[in-house]
Amino acid sequence: MTEESKVHPYIEWAKNRLDEMDATLSTFENKAGELGDDVSGKAKAVLSDMEAQRDSFKDYLDKNMQSAESVWEEQSEKLKKDWKAFEEDVETYVKTTKDNAEQYEAAFKARADVQMKAWQSALSDAFKAAAKFPNERKADLEDAVRQMKSDAEDAEARLEAMKKAGQESWSALDSALSDSRKAFDKATEDMQKAFKRALK
Repeated sequence: MTEESKVHPYIEWAKNRLDEMDATLSTFENKAGELGDDVSGKAKAVLSDMEAQRDSFKDYLDKNMQSAESVWEEQSEKLKKDWKAFEEDVETYVKTTKDNAEQYEAAFKARADVQMKAWQSALSDAFKAAAKFPNERKADLEDAVRQMKSDAEDAEARLEAMKKAGQESWSALDSALSDSRKAFDKATEDMQKAFKRALK
């Protein structure tokens, strides 16, 4: 794996989505016993589908982790479709459980925590990688790292505010998660571009 691939946006994207899948499933499974009999069977069926999607996503990621960047560009389309299908099942689960606020707020908090850890990890990796470059090549990298740090702080503040607000609709919580994901994806992509420029 080359130096710049340590912040490879496709791999970061896939690993973070997998972590969100795990957090979501763990939260829903822990709360499944609290559901009434009228929804329990339907919810368990959706959870089973979500587990199968997560397992398939993980297997694909494990098999292709060492692939070249050009291959990842092609493979990312499959993973994006798989992620979308998982998210559709999350929506189905929320609707099946009759918009149980406690269920989806717990899932939001778990997913927000995963996203904040992803931001912190990516930022730490970027700082470490940038430090290895000679001084004449660091300026662009340091700008990109500062921007990523700023974006991370903004995303964390928004997610924390939503966690504290309580009683938000699932769509509002989901929208906050989606905004944070988009910002993270852009930040890792921008960081990757900065590393590629520094390597020239």
